[in-house]
Amino acid sequence: MNLNLETRQTIRRFTADLFENLVTVRRELHQHPELSGQETWTANYLAEKLGQLELAVQMDVGGHGLVADLITDPSKPAVALRVDMDALPIHESNNVPYRSQMPGVMHACGHDVHSTIGLGTAAVLTRMVNVLSGNIRFIFQPEEEEITGALRMIRAGALANPTPCAIFGLHVAPLPAGQVAWSGDLFLAGFEHYLAILTAREASSASPEHLDAVAERCCQVIRSFNDWQLPENWEEMQSFWHTLQEGPHNLRHFIIYDATLNDEDPSAWHGQFGIGIKAANRHLRRTAVGRIKAILNTICRVTHTDYRLEPMGSMPDMRNHPGLVKDTLPALTNVLGPENVLPLKAAFPFNCEDFAYYTKHVPGAMYWLGAADPTRGKYALLHTPDFDVDERCLETGTIAMATLLLESLSQGS
Repeated sequence: MNLNLETRQTIRRFTADLFENLVTVRRELHQHPELSGQETWTANYLAEKLGQLELAVQMDVGGHGLVADLITDPSKPAVALRVDMDALPIHESNNVPYRSQMPGVMHACGHDVHSTIGLGTAAVLTRMVNVLSGNIRFIFQPEEEEITGALRMIRAGALANPTPCAIFGLHVAPLPAGQVAWSGDLFLAGFEHYLAILTAREASSASPEHLDAVAERCCQVIRSFNDWQLPENWEEMQSFWHTLQEGPHNLRHFIIYDATLNDEDPSAWHGQFGIGIKAANRHLRRTAVGRIKAILNTICRVTHTDYRLEPMGSMPDMRNHPGLVKDTLPALTNVLGPENVLPLKAAFPFNCEDFAYYTKHVPGAMYWLGAADPTRGKYALLHTPDFDVDERCLETGTIAMATLLLESLSQGS
């Protein structure tokens, strides 16, 4: 089923009616950012808003998480929307009335936007219960930045009673506001992290200074393996998005290497450094480990040192369910316009996303939400102290998520 014109127009009209309120909510959240695991004010604020919609709200799910259910008929299927809530340890440099009131903490990754869109989508769909062919679950997740929130919420039952037949998510991106980008498979890569520990073979090479120098050399060489670098400004980023739409072979088969010393306390970690690997698939990550071991063998032989690698954690790839994307794409295109729905032939290689854990249990799809207006100095460059968005993205995101939930529910009923 593709949502009819009347339903699409209703979604757009209800969202437009809510827009000023969505801006207010987003700015309230932006002024009160909370780090992973500390989202008490955020959870209480969102729970109050959800309660005003007369949704069934569960608090303290897997930490400070919220689960809110819009139930029309318990015997019918459910679909879910996941949004995240936590902020980052970054001091905001924007001079705006809604700047962060917490020194050293800000919403520099758009989770204030995501949570607002979650509320907006809930508000729209509670006004459209007459066309709902099932139930909607709204999952407000903490601790995304620490990559611990999704697993904690799943273990606490966020995907149970009922188990959704599909789950959707979105993330703001440095694309023009009004646009949404999609992928039919890999959306963001998983990763593997290791701790490399150097030890001396001979007394002459055992000094902390020598081990630190070898560690720095190892990091430099490993980072030099990268064919792709994270764009640093708006122009570079737009060029890179165009490349993602073209999908050259080497970008569809990327490996991203990271290797760094402990910047916070170098003296406590002599001869130790962290290694991170993101790649387009598990085979390429295995290839990357082999290449790292080969260069470490060479460097250690010359510097009279030994090394060992200790696994420090991993995360699976975030892969969109091809059938779910294909089945719901016509509705998304119809409601936003084909010029605003961008197909990506390659995944953005520099980030990861714990939404991946939900998709191990139910079919899922995540979308990039354009949030920038460079003419107003709002570039939506993630994890930067001047991160800000064109708030029109609140409207686009709400329309998109409401559409996808309605369409997938109608197909699953």
